Amino acid sequence: MLKLEKKHIQAASLMLSRAFKDELKDIFPDPEERRIKEPIVNEYLIRRDFSYSEAIITSSKLEGMAIWMHSTERERRSFWRILTSGAIWQAMQIGIKPLRRMSAYDKYIEKKHKELAPFPHWYLAVLAVDPKCQGKGYASLLLNSMFARIDREGLPCYVETEGEKNVSMYKHFGFEVVEDFVVPNTTDRLVAMLRQPREEKA
Repeated sequence: MLKLEKKHIQAASLMLSRAFKDELKDIFPDPEERRIKEPIVNEYLIRRDFSYSEAIITSSKLEGMAIWMHSTERERRSFWRILTSGAIWQAMQIGIKPLRRMSAYDKYIEKKHKELAPFPHWYLAVLAVDPKCQGKGYASLLLNSMFARIDREGLPCYVETEGEKNVSMYKHFGFEVVEDFVVPNTTDRLVAMLRQPREEKA
């Protein structure tokens, strides 16, 4: 496991676009525009949160990546943060209307997040494995590399996901469903899940 560095961000953005292909269909309904904008949105999000998150990659080949945020850091989002993060250029490329839709989406997700996990915890913001590398254990490596630390800290983990396959995977790692909900004005039905810390074996 390696820590994500700024030199990896563009390649990581492309990998996320392959892993989460067409997940921005509510923001960019036109397929061609979506194909162009997906990597830009991903780069914007990574850069925006880079200094406030802990991003882990499997190797320099970027087979997979996980981005974690402590609950106290997730709340620190502002225009100044975007400006100083180097994400302003990507924000300009995305455009005002899509950014407003993204902001409305984020605000609703944050509202649900605070309701369902109103205590200190780690938030799994992103877990992605390149489609050509899926099924080879990279997700397990990414999760377990952080779980050891989180369990030592005695903190729970929170994640939002969608799809029965993903829910089943997270259950395998000790997450339990807290609530499922549809994000207003989108087709996204998300499942909020929580994993309690595990005690170290003697």
